[in-house]
Amino acid sequence: MNSTSLNDCLSLFPSQALNRQELNAGWRMAIATLGEGEDRGFSRLDFDDDAWAPVAVPRLHGATSGNEAIWYRVRFPRPRHRQRTLLRFDGAFLVANVWLNGRLLGSHYGYFAPFSFDISSFLLEENVLAVCIEAPVEQDLSAKRHLMGLFNDSDTKPYPSRELGRLGEQYVWHVPMGLWRPVSLEQVGHVVAEWLHCESRIEQGDLARLALRIRLRNLDGRIMTGELAIRVAPDNFEGGTPLEMRRGFRLNGHDVQEVLVEVGLVDPQLWYPWTHGEPSLYRAEVEITADERRSASLGETFGIRDVSLQTRAEGWTFAVNGRPMFMRGANYCSQFFLDAATDDLIKSDVDLAKQANMDMMRLNAHVEPPCLYDTADRSGMLVWQDLPLIGSYVHRADARSLAFFRDAVLSQAEELVHLGYNHPSIVTYAIHADPPWSHSLKWLGERHTEQLNRDVDEEAAALLRSLDPSRPVLPGAGDQDLHCQVGWSHGHWRDLAGLSPAFVSEVGAQSLPNGNSPVWRNLNRGWPVADDDESWRYAGYQPAEWSSSGIGRPSAHPSRDACIRASQEYQAHLLRFAVDRFRRQKFEHCGGVLVSHLVDSFPAISAALLDHARRPKRAYRSVADAFAPLFLTVDLPENQAAVDGLLLRLPRGRLQ
Repeated sequence: MNSTSLNDCLSLFPSQALNRQELNAGWRMAIATLGEGEDRGFSRLDFDDDAWAPVAVPRLHGATSGNEAIWYRVRFPRPRHRQRTLLRFDGAFLVANVWLNGRLLGSHYGYFAPFSFDISSFLLEENVLAVCIEAPVEQDLSAKRHLMGLFNDSDTKPYPSRELGRLGEQYVWHVPMGLWRPVSLEQVGHVVAEWLHCESRIEQGDLARLALRIRLRNLDGRIMTGELAIRVAPDNFEGGTPLEMRRGFRLNGHDVQEVLVEVGLVDPQLWYPWTHGEPSLYRAEVEITADERRSASLGETFGIRDVSLQTRAEGWTFAVNGRPMFMRGANYCSQFFLDAATDDLIKSDVDLAKQANMDMMRLNAHVEPPCLYDTADRSGMLVWQDLPLIGSYVHRADARSLAFFRDAVLSQAEELVHLGYNHPSIVTYAIHADPPWSHSLKWLGERHTEQLNRDVDEEAAALLRSLDPSRPVLPGAGDQDLHCQVGWSHGHWRDLAGLSPAFVSEVGAQSLPNGNSPVWRNLNRGWPVADDDESWRYAGYQPAEWSSSGIGRPSAHPSRDACIRASQEYQAHLLRFAVDRFRRQKFEHCGGVLVSHLVDSFPAISAALLDHARRPKRAYRSVADAFAPLFLTVDLPENQAAVDGLLLRLPRGRLQ
């Protein structure tokens, strides 16, 4: 079982079934209030659910105040094999309680990690599975308890946080809820793997040390002896002879054991980001035999690379395989309802980032579906990974809420390590986005003065470092790094020239989608539009910032097209100026620039470079040009400007 009190389940991170049956049909559902359902018999074997609505699984729904639980029921026959049967959930948003044939199996907290139950002893010829998923809707955002990250507190969600309680009744505050990834029955033997970590260390000369750590769990009460058959080979390139080895084990009943296998790789192919080389990957495959039978089969793809981050006050420097890099990238969230983030969509988004000359994507206060990390590994895209923590939590809370919050953060941190360990694309973790203790948030008053949440953030950062020493960990994002609002929420865009940040992890300005974008089907496209139009504000529009920036409110423009043009021109200009200024400080002060943000996760009016339909705004090309590998800028004297471009004659020769 999981070691934390929040989770009463098996945490088996790699898929390892000898046979797998997805439960993707026959589900029925009912929406309920928190705490409702069990007393009405929803979990009982003999409950009549004929009146419930049919529902597709996986699929997310919207939880609203008073409708914060969803009950599911499905029937299935006993699997026709003689080995153990695991019930596996690949993702449930947010709290899952699970019953089989009226028996409570256990629970799990958190939306992004898989969890399982051994149901071998509880199966009947015909079985009823009941699942209650809860997603509490919190509206006191300074006292939040639950870890949903940007899905329940951000200005890049439908009904942004800044508008909470300010919009008409037709606009409803909601958060995602439901079974958003597959549910399946898995056939395994008595011994399974909780995780497989592939640790690599680059040594002098043509040698890398590879340590394979696998944590085994005996699901049976008897002593189990067996063997691991391990194979390591190149995955996406032609290489030498695969490495093969065997290792025996002996496990007491219901025991866990870590097994370590160390090997040397001669002339290893290193993993590089796409701007610096090839993203070479290896594949480690493990066959587990126990009680003289196949028990489990799993594999992990990994890369051999080294990453470091120097966080000096005068500037940050990321380095991959010893090569310093100025990070060029964007913040990213694929979809507000993550079940809509198809593999094709995610792969296309990563390709769009590469076409814009980006080499880093920051996953701001959330965790993406597995496809994002697999695609980043294979594409050579670097990932900055936040935990799903943003803003303030448990302000003026009682001891019970404080303890729950701490347990939730530490549990999620540990799960994230096991999910991300073998992904070479993940190069840094940040615990908490915009934490109230950040030096830039002194305006929060009491919450900043008392350094709210800092103790838990620091503890989680220390836990991550102990579990994964190979990656840098930041307690907070937006503390030492700059979330830059200059030229938007305050100041003039020219004020960007006076900044010397160590690292810019957010910068941008809003603009409207293109006039012919399908996104306008979900927005008020009438003209004139009120300067404080509620439907626009629900979609993220920030009227005060539009008024104070160089765009002006809608009433300042003669038509919708004119407003679109003015907003996109301002966004493109601000971002080009910002990237130019910060990139000139490469390694002297600034270690990188991540714009806000690559795409919209819903039909929005926002700072995205591409709208929800992935139609590019002018800023997309502007940023792509500013991020170009060959970069040339010229500082002109004050009150002077270049007219019709600037012609430079360069001597022939090799660029240094």
